Order: sequence, then C-alpha cells, then structure tokens
Amino acid sequence: MPLPVLAMMLCTFCIGTAESVIAGILPGIAQDVGVSLTAVGLLITVYAVAVVLVGPLVTAATATLRRTTLLPAMMGVFVMGNTLAASAPGFGWLLVGRVVSAVVHSTLIAAFVAAARDTAPPDRRAAYGAKVTLGIGLSSVAGVPAGTLIGNAFGWRATFWALAAVSLAATALLTRFPAPESPRGTAKPAGRRRFVLPVPMLLVAAVITLGTAGVFALYTYASPYLTQSAGFGSGSVTVLLLLYGLGGIVGNTVGGRAADRFPSAAVPATLGAAAAGLLLLALPPGNRWAVAGVFCLLGTAYFATIPALNNAIVSAAGPSSSTMALTVNNSAFCVGIALGSWLGGLLLARGNTLPTVAAAGAASTAAALLLALLHTRLRKAPPGPALPATGASHDTGTGTTVTGSGVPR
Repeated sequence: MPLPVLAMMLCTFCIGTAESVIAGILPGIAQDVGVSLTAVGLLITVYAVAVVLVGPLVTAATATLRRTTLLPAMMGVFVMGNTLAASAPGFGWLLVGRVVSAVVHSTLIAAFVAAARDTAPPDRRAAYGAKVTLGIGLSSVAGVPAGTLIGNAFGWRATFWALAAVSLAATALLTRFPAPESPRGTAKPAGRRRFVLPVPMLLVAAVITLGTAGVFALYTYASPYLTQSAGFGSGSVTVLLLLYGLGGIVGNTVGGRAADRFPSAAVPATLGAAAAGLLLLALPPGNRWAVAGVFCLLGTAYFATIPALNNAIVSAAGPSSSTMALTVNNSAFCVGIALGSWLGGLLLARGNTLPTVAAAGAASTAAALLLALLHTRLRKAPPGPALPATGASHDTGTGTTVTGSGVPR
C-alpha cells in the first residue's frame, strides 16, 4: 500500500473512532461531569448535526485549497477538537470539542477518497478509495473497543487524549507523505446549479433516516444496556463492541453482494433483520449470552443495510443526479444517527427502561421497512414528480457511496 494511502487510512481510522467511541464511555462521562445519560447522548447528536449542517459549507469554502495545505490543516482542526474534549473543564466545553471535530469530518473524508483515487492506476481507482475508507471499518472493530477499554481503565479523558495523539501522528505521516494534487488542477468554486430531487430518492432518504435512527436509539446507549439490562460487567462491553464491529464488517460484505445480486430484495431483507434484532433485544433479558449474540447480529444486519440503501438511493436519483444523491445519502444517515440518539435519550428521560428504547428502535426500523416496500412498488410505476432545489454544489470526483457513519466507504 502506498504510504500516502496508508496515512489517509490512519486518518479515517481516527475520524471513525472519534465519531462513535462515545457509545462506549458514555456512563463514565455522565458520572464525572455530573450530567444525565440523556445529556451525554447529545454528544453523539450534536456531532451528527454538525456534520450535516456545517460539513458541506466547509467543503465549499475550502474547495480552492491545495490538498497539501487542506488535509494537514483540517487534521489539525480535528486534533484540536479532541484536545478540547480531553481537557474540557465542564460539559459545555466537551460539546465544543465535539463540534470542532465534526465540522471537518465530511471535508476530510471526501478529500481523502478523491486523493486516493488519483493515486491509483486507472483500473484500480475504486479499490484505492476503499483502502482509505477501510480505516472507518477498522475503527468499529479496533478503535471504538480500544477507546472504551482506555476510558474504563484510565477515565474518559484518556480516550480523547489517545485520539488526539494518534491523530497527530497520522497528520505527521500525512505531511511526510502528502496526498497527490488533483490531476485536473486546483478545484474551482462551484457555481449555483439547479437540481431535481425525485420523490423516490427522497423516499429512500426517509428509509435511511428511520432505519439508522432505529439502530442508533439503542446503540447510543449500548454500554448501559449491556451492563444494566443484560447483566454484563463493564469489561465485557469492550469485547461486545468489538464483536459488533466484526459483525458489521461481515454484514457490509454480505449486504454488498446481496445488493448486486438481489437489488429489489436486499433493502427489505436487511431492514427486516435489523428490526427483528432490535425487537428481540426489547424482550425481557433471559440468557445474557443469547442477548450478546443478538446484539452482535444486530451489527451484522445494520451494516448489511448500508450498501443496499446506497444502491437504492443512487438508482432512484438516476445517473445524472449521482452527486446530489450522495449528498442526500450522507445527510440522511447523519440525521438518522442524531434522531436515534435523541429518541433514546427522550425515552430514558421520561422514565422508560432500556429494553423500551430497543422496542422504539424496532418500531422505527419497521417503519423504514414499510417505506422500502412502498419504494419498491413505486419503482414499478411511471416516474413521479421531482422537487426542485437550488444550491451550491461541489463534486469531489470520488464516485463513491456513503455509509452509515455519514462517510464514503
């Protein structure tokens, strides 16, 4: 693997870890800063909202910068965000640190994938893009469990200090082995263009949002669910999150193959599996190892939905609107993450139990399944009307899809 690609993969590993590691250290943060689990859940919600609302603006504002300037500078901002979180004197500053990290999330991922593709031979551009975003998958398997382990052993601040240190090392490697500049030359600011948002594409976006929200309603509170409801010790949470991530890698592979071979059935099948997993976790806990097995299979089912839904939204948009489809796709996943963590927190704040949160997640994912079936039916009907939307566009030229973490994969 070329060293610039390795450096960018390490960067995406840090970004993916920072996005999701809160789920594993949530109870420790709540206890240390003196806030409720509901309030700490906002750290995931706020991150996702910042990615959705601010990320595209940052990308547009930095479109003319050279990669050798842009990427280290954006990684520097990311390091600063994690440093702020680690040294935060209170919950407010912790929120600020999360926002600082989030605002560069989308720009970094898009630029890394584009740079990796420009590094590759013409017949391996997609493969090189996948090498970079492999870091995000590895963050689920190694980064989040390691961050949880560090947080449980040395306190949640140590998790953010470790993230800042590894991110700084990745930035140094990126500076030593810089990404290539675009062969097309420096990007020009995009003008205002008129897009159409087909109703089927918006329907798929709603499916993505509801399906993601259902899973993240529970995943946001995975640590307290596993310890308080299922009866596992805090040390077991790290192992279970690792198995969840491994299941996710398997699910992403299986879901991709299913989407290629059975495009019409892949979305309903994977969403149905995720809803069933959440429903089983909502039942009164029996054998805790059975709960652990279902939790890990939930990771497999959820990640299997991602390639299927990516294909569905691009297909619904049509080839002429692929850039807009990927933008909507990214936003839908992030909104789903934010909605899910908000829903789980709201239910807990009103005195509901953690299994009730799982049941609400199952209902949300089941609603996504119904919408997916409706979308499949609409595909057989004549094309519906489109909704106009005018705005600035910036095409990163990556040609990749976007995953449940809100990033290309």
